[in-house]
Amino acid sequence: MPSNEQIQHVIASVLTLPEEQRLEVMDAIHVSLADPSVDHGPVEPAADVAAAWKDEIARRIADVDSGRVKTIPADEAERMIRGDAKPTV
Repeated sequence: MPSNEQIQHVIASVLTLPEEQRLEVMDAIHVSLADPSVDHGPVEPAADVAAAWKDEIARRIADVDSGRVKTIPADEAERMIRGDAKPTV
């Protein structure tokens, strides 16, 4: 396990890079943390999270299929997000 001094050295080195390269480093770190095949000690095991999402997706599809939830076109949703349109529902 790296020492605090080693970690600080890595951070200091990264901070000397141009912004674009710092973003590359940040993205690489983010991907490594988000990869469910790498165990970084999350509170919930990746398999449990994947199963929960599968159940949630199935529930949402059932809501749409049954008519309990009304969908809207993506372009309308984008206008609402930008504040260019109000919800029509």
